[in-house]
Parts: sequence; structure tokens; C-alpha cells
Amino acid sequence: MILNHSLCNAGSAEAMTQLNRISHRRSFPRGSIIQAQGEPADLVGNVVEGVVKLSSTSVDGDGHVVGLLFPSDFFGRLFSEESRFSYEAATDVTLCAINRLSFERFLADHPAVEHEMHKAKLDELDAVREWAAIINGHTTMQRVSTLIYVFSRRSVNRFPARGANQPPVIHVPLGRRDIADFLGTTPETLSRNIQTLARSGIIRIIDPRHFELLDVAELIRSSGEAREDLNRIAAP
Repeated sequence: MILNHSLCNAGSAEAMTQLNRISHRRSFPRGSIIQAQGEPADLVGNVVEGVVKLSSTSVDGDGHVVGLLFPSDFFGRLFSEESRFSYEAATDVTLCAINRLSFERFLADHPAVEHEMHKAKLDELDAVREWAAIINGHTTMQRVSTLIYVFSRRSVNRFPARGANQPPVIHVPLGRRDIADFLGTTPETLSRNIQTLARSGIIRIIDPRHFELLDVAELIRSSGEAREDLNRIAAP
């Protein structure tokens, strides 16, 4: 079943029944390629669990992380014969997958859902533009703080059985090299900035993939962004 609430709310009961009929769950282990760059773009849908990494390989063979998809995010490329990016499971991933042509026919039959789909993609484009502005105009510390805030809003793999008064645990779905590539810095600089956040009492490092968030207000201040702007970037 599609988990994107805006699409579900836009469709009639009949439309949702049809959508459920053409969709199915697929699981991919961490590190597996869901759809490679240049392959036929025959699969679309929503991320149900886990995180998907988007990467692009240049003509000289260099690969770069260009985006992340979290639960409820739409994946795949509509109205295109070829995938422009590689979709890789950054963690174990479950998808609600639909054949692209079947979904395009579904949208043609249900214009209200197609309208919400276009609106969602425009919102995503706005978030991408805001993220590009952060990458180009902010310090490395501001970029690191922004990404950690995004992880805090979109993280689902938190440590279980934590009390109500305990700080939330942020799950970091990528390794340091991938994060550095995504932020336009080096793994060494990234590590120094994370250590600075820890020494400042903003986070506590549990292990390389998990941080306790101790002071969200200071994390926001460190990002150089307003909370509203950060929430817009992090919104599903």
C-alpha cells in the first residue's frame, strides 16, 4: 500500500483499491542496487522502511551521492524511459513498488491524485533548491548540523525502550565517506565537526551510526537556519 498520505487523501476509495491492486512490497538488503543509473526506469513507488541513497556517476567514472529518500518519500522517475540516478539501499529497505507504466495509467485515470503528485514533486524541488543553497553558501559545520537535524526528523531506527525524558537517538543511515561526499567535504573534516558538536554538548556519540540529540536549539543555531526552514527541508 502507498504510504504517501497526500496521495492517499486525494484519491477516492475506488482509486485506492486500484492502487493497492497494482502495488506490492519488495525488500532489498543494505548495499543492494534497486535501480542502476542508465537502466530502464520501470519501477516507482514509496519507501516504506529504511533509507535509499541516490547517486550519479560522471563520464569519468566518479560517483557522487546526490540525495536521500526516507520512509514515505517517492522514488523512481515518471514519464522517463531511463533512470538518471542509481538507487541503492543505504539500509535494509522495504518499498511499496509499482510498475511505472501501470502507475502512469493510474494517474491518467485519477486526475486528483495526479494533481497531488505534481504538488508533492514541486515541494520536493523547492527542498532540493534550499538544500543546494545551504551546500553552496554555508560553512561545513552549518551543513553538518543541518543534515543531523534532517536525520533527527526523519530517523526511524531509534534505540528501543527509551524513557520519555531521555534524549532522542538519531540513526545515521550513511557511512562517513558517503556523508562527506553528500555535504561536499572530506571524511576528516566531517569527523572534526561531529566531534565539535559532541564537545559542545549538542550531541553525544553512541557509535558511528547513532547520536543522542542533547540540545536541539543549539543544533538549529549551529545550522545557521531558522527552525521553519529546516523543517521544510526535512519534511516528508
